[in-house]
Amino acid sequence: QTIGGAVATATHGSSMRYGSLSSQVVEIAAVLANGTLATFSAASDPHLFKAFGVSAGRLGIIVKLKMTIIPQQAISRSKQDLTLARFADQVTATQEAYKAAKAAKDNLAVQKALFSVHETQALWLVERDTLWRVDYQHLFKEPEEVLENLNFSMDPTMHSFSGPNDQTVFAQATKAPLRANAAMTTNPAYWGVVYSAGAQTYVRPGTFETRKAYMSVTEATTRISTTLAPYIQMEVAIPLEIAGTCLKEVNKVVYGRGSQVSRDFRNPALIRFVSGEPFYLSPTHGGPRMYVNIEDWLTLSGTPNKGYDQVLKTFRGPKCQGRLHWGKGGWPEYASCFDGATEYPDSWCHFGCAVQTLDPYAKFEGVGADRTAVWTWNATRNGTVVPFDTCCTDTGFSPECTCASRTDCHA
Repeated sequence: QTIGGAVATATHGSSMRYGSLSSQVVEIAAVLANGTLATFSAASDPHLFKAFGVSAGRLGIIVKLKMTIIPQQAISRSKQDLTLARFADQVTATQEAYKAAKAAKDNLAVQKALFSVHETQALWLVERDTLWRVDYQHLFKEPEEVLENLNFSMDPTMHSFSGPNDQTVFAQATKAPLRANAAMTTNPAYWGVVYSAGAQTYVRPGTFETRKAYMSVTEATTRISTTLAPYIQMEVAIPLEIAGTCLKEVNKVVYGRGSQVSRDFRNPALIRFVSGEPFYLSPTHGGPRMYVNIEDWLTLSGTPNKGYDQVLKTFRGPKCQGRLHWGKGGWPEYASCFDGATEYPDSWCHFGCAVQTLDPYAKFEGVGADRTAVWTWNATRNGTVVPFDTCCTDTGFSPECTCASRTDCHA
C-alpha cells in the first residue's frame, strides 16, 4: 500500500485526538481525470479538500501529500486481560458517559468520556474468548527502558528515535498468489495458540519509543503471515454511541449457549477507537467510532465461513450499524446495492458533487458490472426527483435539495 492509498481509504490507528491518517494531511496534490495536476487544502478549497481527504480513488490519483508529524517520545504501555463480555462492559460505560455528556452539551464531559478510550487498542482472541486491552501513557521524561535496544556505538537519539536502518530495507518482489491451505480449516485450538503466542510481543507492558509502543504489524510478521494461507480482511466502524451495546450483541452471537461461531476464527481481531473527521467519506464522519478488524482464513481455503459471515452481518446490522472500511474486503457481499445516502446521510451527496466537478465522465468509477454498485447519487427538490448535478454548487450539495436514497434496490 502506498501512502496515497492509505490516505484515500482513511487508514487509521487508535486516537481520539488525531483521527485517521487523513486528518494529518494539510495539502493534497493529485492527477485529475482531465490529466491536470491540482492541489487542494482546507484553506484553498474546503469542499474539495474534504472530498479528496478520503476519496477511495474515486476523484483522481494522489501523487503528493504534505502532512503533519509529531516527534518520537517515551510512551508506557499497559495491558489488561479480559473477556469480550468484560471489555463490552467497559466500552458500554464509555458509551453511556459520552451520550450523557452530549445530551447535556458538556464539552468537558465529552472530552473526559473520549479520553477513556483515547489510543486504546485491543486484541480479541476469538477462539479463546480472551481479549487483551492495551492503553498508553505519555511520559515527559525518558526512562532507561526506552533505550533498551541501544547500540552504544551509535548516537542514542539517532538509533532509538529514527526510522529503520538499512538492514531492514529490502526489494519487494512480486509473488505468485497463495494456494489454499487445508490445514487452516481445521483445529482452531491449535491456531489459537499459534496466533496468541505470536501476538504477545505487541501487547507486552513496558516503556518504548512511539513507533514501537503502538500496536502495528512489523514487516517481518507480515512476511511470515502472508505465506500461511490466503485470507480476507474486513473492518467495520461502529458509532461510539452504540459501541458497547454492539459488542454485547456480538458476544451473544459468538459465545451464546450452543454457539460454535468462535471455531471459525483463527487470528486475533483488532479493536481501535478513532475520533470524528470532516471528510465526506471518512467512516468516522459524524462522530467517533469503534473499529473492529477481523479476518476470514477459511473461505479461500475451501471451507465456507458461516461463523464469520454471521459476525459480519451482526456488525453491519441495526444493532451495530458498522460502516465498511473503504480499503478492505466486504464489497459488495456485505454492502449489496450500497446506499450512500443512508450510510453517510450528511455527506454522501457532498462527495457526489465533488465527483461532478472533478470526474464528470466517470473515468475513476471503475470497470465491470459492479462499477455503479457504490457510486450512485440521487436528489430531490421539494419532493420531486431532479437531475443530481442541478443540486451541486461550488461549496457542495445545495441545502435546497435533499440527498435521496436509491430506489432501484434496498441496501
